[in-house]
Amino acid sequence: MLKPSIFILFVCCLLACNTHKRAVSVDTTQATCVAHFAEQVWDSIAKKIPQGMEEAFGFRSFEDIENSSIGEPVKMYYWQEGNMVASNNYRVPILVEGKMVSLLTVSANEDMTSNDFGGSLLAHNIQLISEKYRVNITGILRIHLLRTDFLIFEKDNTSYFIPLTAHTLQDLSQKNILKINDIMTITKSE
Repeated sequence: MLKPSIFILFVCCLLACNTHKRAVSVDTTQATCVAHFAEQVWDSIAKKIPQGMEEAFGFRSFEDIENSSIGEPVKMYYWQEGNMVASNNYRVPILVEGKMVSLLTVSANEDMTSNDFGGSLLAHNIQLISEKYRVNITGILRIHLLRTDFLIFEKDNTSYFIPLTAHTLQDLSQKNILKINDIMTITKSE
């Protein structure tokens, strides 16, 4: 029989090993505040879209803009000196009939601001990958060195990454799913 102190040490080691799998820490309070802010500013931003230019922003019609809603914020991360670094920026999906059509950028610094809107191709690709892999995208890792974004999702307390490349989008298979160690290996070889 294990002594209580050894058993506690064993459990702590198991827990410590499990926490290293997760590369992303999800701050649900901040994400909720970002979503609330996006809801507040979306109406005024939507009114600035010129009539006749709806498709340039991912919408089929002006009616789509009027019937749009806010999705769950997606946090932005950057790769810096071999590490994943969280930013205070979020891409907030604009949804029409439950599908992402565009993205609103929200900066969650001391004062929340929104100074960018668009990204309909990125929104489309997030939607495509979310549906294909049946996952909820919680983050985007931007690696400038590789000129590639990686979509992040969580499963079983582990962070997974899917590169947004033309090859990946043409061949949506399980082999495209990476872990943080894979990202480290790829960036070291560059």
